[in-house]
Amino acid sequence: MILHPQGNASVSANLLFVTASKLEEDARTAPQTHPYAEFFYVLRGELDFEVEGELFSLREDDLLVVNPDASHREYPRGPGTVEYVSLGIEGLFLDPDASGMWSGSCLLHCRAMRSEARFFLRLLLSELERTQSDFEKLCLLAFESLLLCMRRVHPQEFTISSPKRTARECSAIKRYIDVHFRDPISLDRLAEVCGLNKYYLAHAFREYIGMSPINYLNARRVEEAGRLLCSTNDSISQIASTVGFSSQSYFAQVFQKSTGESPGEYRKRHRKNCPDKTE
Repeated sequence: MILHPQGNASVSANLLFVTASKLEEDARTAPQTHPYAEFFYVLRGELDFEVEGELFSLREDDLLVVNPDASHREYPRGPGTVEYVSLGIEGLFLDPDASGMWSGSCLLHCRAMRSEARFFLRLLLSELERTQSDFEKLCLLAFESLLLCMRRVHPQEFTISSPKRTARECSAIKRYIDVHFRDPISLDRLAEVCGLNKYYLAHAFREYIGMSPINYLNARRVEEAGRLLCSTNDSISQIASTVGFSSQSYFAQVFQKSTGESPGEYRKRHRKNCPDKTE
């Protein structure tokens, strides 16, 4: 089916399933990963979801969208039975903050559209169960209407697009660099982290982030170096080593190219009272 959730934009997606489920108290599902997006709408009770290590607590009329390839598991919170509807959507990716970066999930509070959401979910369940004439068209219209209602209530909180094949891997590499930029990092090491061929990784990362993995690594190191130049009295050679550069000369070269100033000039301009300890 072709969805048109954003005006003239269109997304080719397939509605794989719509199911009504119940979870009893203390029931826990095993971690799962799927190549399609899943929508979970809570009808009754409270439900905890763990997605990519992040915990979400849902109650009635909360909707959690789990993006393709995101590891997740669910279990009831508190006593009683939890009832929810789940939908599997192939070819759809939801960007919760319109950043263009891969995100595992997005939580939406739908109490302002409770009656509409429940109506369209009941219609989907009914049409897929009876499979009468034109049921596929009705399901498409019902699901697209659900998306439009979501956008009406949350106009700035997400965009809908087709999933990029390596979006998750590139986002994981970006997070890895953000955490480990002080350590020795090579393209071979990054390829090991995400399980992709290093040449394909370099191409995909450039397409996704806008620069090569090594250039992004250097940008993170320069960013941190600038902060240290302004906030510490460490020598330039100490800062170069702290942020991960193997030599002061290479650090100075990269820093100059990135900022248009040498590290010493940058320090003097941003922190005139900082003693110059250049070596």
